[in-house]
Amino acid sequence: MKVSHLAGALLCLALAACGGGGSSSSTAATTSTTESMAAATPVVSISASPTATTTGQVVTLTWSVANPTGSNCTASGAWSGTLATSGTQTVTAGAAGTANYTLTCGSVSNTAVVTVATPPPSPTVSLTLAPANITTAQSTTLSWSSANATSCTASGAWSGSKATSGSMTITPTAVGSFTYSMTCSGDGGSADASTALSVTAALSNSTAILVDSGPSGVSGVINVPYVSVTVCRPGTTTCQTIDHVLLDTGSYGLRLLAGQLSSTLALPAVSTASGADAGECGKFISGYTWGAVRQADVKMADEVASAISIQVIGDTGSSYTSTPSSCSSAGSNMGTLSALGAKGILGVGMFKQDCGSSCANAAISGVYYACASGSCSASAMPLAKQITNPVSSFAVNNNGLLITMPSVGTAGLTSVSGTLVFGVNTQSNNTIAGETIFKANSSGDFTTTYNGKAYSASFIDSGSNGYFFTDSSIRQCSGGDFYCPASTLSLSATNTASDGSASGAVNFNVVNLVNLASTINAAQVGGTVGSSGASSNYFDWGLPFFYGRRVFVVMENNTVAGKAGPYWAY
Repeated sequence: MKVSHLAGALLCLALAACGGGGSSSSTAATTSTTESMAAATPVVSISASPTATTTGQVVTLTWSVANPTGSNCTASGAWSGTLATSGTQTVTAGAAGTANYTLTCGSVSNTAVVTVATPPPSPTVSLTLAPANITTAQSTTLSWSSANATSCTASGAWSGSKATSGSMTITPTAVGSFTYSMTCSGDGGSADASTALSVTAALSNSTAILVDSGPSGVSGVINVPYVSVTVCRPGTTTCQTIDHVLLDTGSYGLRLLAGQLSSTLALPAVSTASGADAGECGKFISGYTWGAVRQADVKMADEVASAISIQVIGDTGSSYTSTPSSCSSAGSNMGTLSALGAKGILGVGMFKQDCGSSCANAAISGVYYACASGSCSASAMPLAKQITNPVSSFAVNNNGLLITMPSVGTAGLTSVSGTLVFGVNTQSNNTIAGETIFKANSSGDFTTTYNGKAYSASFIDSGSNGYFFTDSSIRQCSGGDFYCPASTLSLSATNTASDGSASGAVNFNVVNLVNLASTINAAQVGGTVGSSGASSNYFDWGLPFFYGRRVFVVMENNTVAGKAGPYWAY
């Protein structure tokens, strides 16, 4: 039948489309099993950047997993934790060595390796100024040093590339505050440092010296160098300026006549260690001064010596009314205006106190006394309370001084003006130039050889009003110690430093004192030292030696121009 036949044909086609018969169905099942066993082999990829670094630096790790078998991976080695199958993470490099960053995903692992080295040391730098506070007349030294640096650069008050260490002298020209900075760099980074310099206006460090006929009430003086000194009650503005004070390089400390001081000053008394009022005896070649030890601020130019001990000669305080015999036995009493020829003595020699450690350690008869109700007994005196050379107590310019005086010919002059400059090699106006340095011994002396004889206790003394030396061949003036040669003598002597380091001849003149005009107050005069045993050992280069010279005094315990004081330079 035609319909049945068509159905048979359709069945046949249906069978052909299914692959035909029962054997075709068995092959399809085998193929499905093979595809399930070859899938899901994970591939772990991980990388580090950088692969070489130093301790403490950051490392970036990046990873991904192909064919992951799960949703997480595990970090191990130099890192840890559960991670996603892909991502990025930063880590900090640890100790020097090899750091392994391992990532395990399922059964598969991979590792990124980073080499970690020790970091280079960090640089350091330091800057110092010595001193850090100066005036425009001074210099300072800027020093710097660095470590672990290969280069340094200056900034602030200076500039440019600098060595990694060094020093330089700074001489400011302006007042102000200046900051010096420096940055030094090396493999380990960079470091900065700064230091500040304070510059103030220079102090006036000089005052006038006048050689004239002296203060009112004095007559017949010759070769006396006068200066003015201001004294104040300590810490106050109650002050008084005293003119015609003798400038003396042969003594130490300020001594003023009580009669020249205003009662308004009311200078406080200085006591001994026992609490008694301190009295003091000043002994000089010409005699002695007796009086109280009192405290004052002493000012000259812009320099101030604060609260130092001075001697008030002839003090009217009840404690000092009687002069101890151990003082008065030293010769003539110089404690009056007429006897002293001045209103006081400014001792600016090469020592800081008038007695020093000897009087600090023991009671020495004839120097310091403990006084009460006019009765005094010898007493020790601490250094800080002894009569003090004001120069040594200045805040600056305190290592010595310079005296300059004009030349004075054999005819003499009515008056001359010179300059007293404080400090040596501290400002442009007190620098040792071509002068020769004559080292002094612990007594301030050196050797002068005159007429073949060496005088080993010789000294330079502005407080002596002539050359004083021994020469019996020169005629003396009638009734005095001065020489009166028939005509001007041209003489010569040789000075030798106490340590033998320098020697030089000094040519000088001695004129007839009596033949000088009565108006002459500055002259080339000389005299004899007498016949005592002590006097036979020194040559006293008095004020005439200063005429026409620059004479430096460098005080004890100061080194100037490469030489330790005390010394003279001229």
